[in-house]
Amino acid sequence: MVRILVFTLFSMFLLVTAQAQSNRVIGQVKEGDGGNAVQGATVLMKSMKNAAAFTTYTDTAGRFRFDDVSSDSFQLVISSVGFETLSRGLKVSNADVNMGVIFLPKSSKELTGVTVIATPPPATQKGDTVQFNASQFKVNPDASAEDLARKIPSLTVENGQVKANGENVQKVTIDGRELFGDDATAALRNLPAEIIDKIQVFDRLSDQAQLTGFDDGNAQKGINIVTKVNMRNGQFGRVFAGYGTENRYSAGGNTTILKENRKISLVGNFNNVNQQNFFSQDLLGVTNNGQNSGRGGRGGGNRGGGGGNSSNFLVGQQNGINKTNAFGINYADNWGKKLEVSGSYFFNNTNNNINQLSNTDY
Repeated sequence: MVRILVFTLFSMFLLVTAQAQSNRVIGQVKEGDGGNAVQGATVLMKSMKNAAAFTTYTDTAGRFRFDDVSSDSFQLVISSVGFETLSRGLKVSNADVNMGVIFLPKSSKELTGVTVIATPPPATQKGDTVQFNASQFKVNPDASAEDLARKIPSLTVENGQVKANGENVQKVTIDGRELFGDDATAALRNLPAEIIDKIQVFDRLSDQAQLTGFDDGNAQKGINIVTKVNMRNGQFGRVFAGYGTENRYSAGGNTTILKENRKISLVGNFNNVNQQNFFSQDLLGVTNNGQNSGRGGRGGGNRGGGGGNSSNFLVGQQNGINKTNAFGINYADNWGKKLEVSGSYFFNNTNNNINQLSNTDY
């Protein structure tokens, strides 16, 4: 008798539970103006008594459906991109519920522009040119282009020579313009890293091949530095000064002023420490590949003339104490689409003081 009673109660419990979970909630979502169905809208049904929640999405006809819903009070929330979020109360009591057609008002807010922030890759390949993004290589605020180059995997500086993939780099240009001489290491050393946007490494054809249009097989590694847009019109350079014992001094510097295609460079050197003329670092930005550079002399008041190369302008060491005053200026610009104009002027004055005592025995 007890077993029959337990079995009866258990069967009634299963029947009631099955009936409680067989309720169904259906409906359809359309645009607020009575137009098309809203496809892919999110329909959320949250219990008012506990944390239970159910989510579904509308189909191509805007219909949604919840099965096996127990008797409870719910909050129905419908949302979709471009529409306002709609919330309604819902009560389920052991019967299916048909919400009918629910009109979802369109959003009256205008979406603002979307800003996509992406990190550029450290390097990209464009034909035979490898381009490195300077922003992806961290250096100190006062770093030079040489410090930046040392951070780039394929570039090295060994014994004063810049190399790309093990090959010597013969020329460094800025935005495709030959602002420096052939000393690539010194060019990178005197250029601030903060103005650099990209560094391009490529095989540079010889001057003869560029002139004739035929590859003579004498290509060399070259580097082109692409500057930041907001720094292409401006100036950069360096200054130095020092004073020591016995009234020894050394001062000088260089600066380059850029404005569109125009370049004006100034360089100066004043000392009595036997530096009788400019170092190659001082001439950076002043000479264009050694063309039209002046020739320095060993006597006082020698002025630069045309022809020769930058090495001819560097005066060799003389015995004694030498006091040197040197100054140089270079101008380069594009006068029209096919005419490039450049010129340089150098002045050098050296005073040589020698006290010599000679004793000879026969």
